[in-house]
Amino acid sequence: MADQSKQDRDLARTIPLKAIGLRLLELLQADDETGVADAVDVALSQGAYHMASDIHLEPWTDSLSLRYRLDGILQQIAIIPKDFQPKIIARIKVLSELVVYRKDLPQDGRIDREKTTCARPMRVSTVPTIRGEKTVIRLLGESHDVYRLDALGFQPFVVDSLRELITRTQGTLMLTGPSSSGKTTTIYALLQEMMYLQQNTTNIVTIEDPVEYSIEKVSQIQVNPHVEFTFANALRSILRQDPEVIMVGEIRDAETARMAIQAGLTGHFVISTVHSGTACGVFTRLLDMGIEPFLVASSLTGVLAQRLIRLNCAQCTDVYSPDPILLQHFGLDLDDGPFYKGKGCDACQGIGYRGRASAGEFLTVTQAIAERVLERPTTAQIHQIALEQGMETLQEDALKKARKGTTTIEEMFRVLPFLTS
Repeated sequence: MADQSKQDRDLARTIPLKAIGLRLLELLQADDETGVADAVDVALSQGAYHMASDIHLEPWTDSLSLRYRLDGILQQIAIIPKDFQPKIIARIKVLSELVVYRKDLPQDGRIDREKTTCARPMRVSTVPTIRGEKTVIRLLGESHDVYRLDALGFQPFVVDSLRELITRTQGTLMLTGPSSSGKTTTIYALLQEMMYLQQNTTNIVTIEDPVEYSIEKVSQIQVNPHVEFTFANALRSILRQDPEVIMVGEIRDAETARMAIQAGLTGHFVISTVHSGTACGVFTRLLDMGIEPFLVASSLTGVLAQRLIRLNCAQCTDVYSPDPILLQHFGLDLDDGPFYKGKGCDACQGIGYRGRASAGEFLTVTQAIAERVLERPTTAQIHQIALEQGMETLQEDALKKARKGTTTIEEMFRVLPFLTS
């Protein structure tokens, strides 16, 4: 009930996207000492109320651009006169406790939830450009924002497979996908499932950069490369802390990869992420990093590749005819329809999409795949074995969503451009 009340209050405070720019100009041009501070608060708070993941303030030649990333897409919100740029950036630096007068080097900071009317913590990054400092603000969440595993959009059999996997006492689960593909949300959902299933008796330790959600009863560690507290050093230290479940936010180097893989063989359950295009590509990625094939084959128990796909707005979805070229790209034609798309309405701010769901490709590491990994196979060879064993690809999962009317063929092509029929 408390969460619902907060959502109702946020909705009441929300300004339509098209009107935010006008409101900012009114505040900035007012003969008031608090005009800039109020304008910055409106920009930040409206980003939170509209559920933006990031807020971009980018200096252009004669203006300052304000954009929100909504459901993975940057949307232009306001064009602010150049004269206000220094004051706006300075205000954000004050809120995030950055050095205001240093404009010649990148800075990273954090805005605490008490400093804005939306009460959301935010991570701030500034970098100098030839037209001034560009600022990107990531809106962070709290523990109550973490989703349940079965509410992320995965197919039921993927959820069941993940639930079975996390009951094991050792092994390594890898997640893969590009930035902003939902990996962190999935990992937190998995950790919450593990805490529920094991009645909080498990020692769970995470290593993150940065800690984006705060979860009770989980020891969360934030790396700090400035003092050489890296993923590898943190992992080496926590292995002496009697952990049962270890989450490594990202594998970036061979040392971290080797330690994580070995931990999955020595009585720990490890969850981590690595960059690769598909689930099958994770094996060749680890092998290319110099990890011995027998370690990969013995430790890796499952791989989940995922993407976030925008969903049609439930208020304005209607039948439409996709571009025939896109249909052909996915091996379809108009007779395979009907297909659906949001037309745009007040509920979705005229965008046609509202919300996102995960498309997943889950690979269980069977004996056949483990034996094949020992031979240093190509990604295509592992992919063929996985298909023979019934793995559903990212494209097949996304296509199911399009056939049900929850997303569009265009969105599939945007998110999965490298996949062909």
